[in-house]
Amino acid sequence: MKLPSVFANKIDKEIKNNEDYFHAERNTKTKSLKELKSKFDNNGYYNKLNVTIKTKDKTSNEKLILCKDNYFININNQKIYFDDILDYEIKK
Repeated sequence: MKLPSVFANKIDKEIKNNEDYFHAERNTKTKSLKELKSKFDNNGYYNKLNVTIKTKDKTSNEKLILCKDNYFININNQKIYFDDILDYEIKK
């Protein structure tokens, strides 16, 4: 049995298809809010939960009183959205 003939083109340029590119920022991984949400009751209320929250803009000590669908409300009636929270620590 005879093998088929093969024709190969001559490559005149350098091919860079074996390089991998990956771009990412550090600290983009967010902590799960499951533990923090579990502290609130069925209606979403808690009596002044002391938490240190690190957001995209700043780190602050907060007293959370309400948990809604996609945000928390602190004692000063300010909304803290889940997407903005990078890290948190529940104070005892």
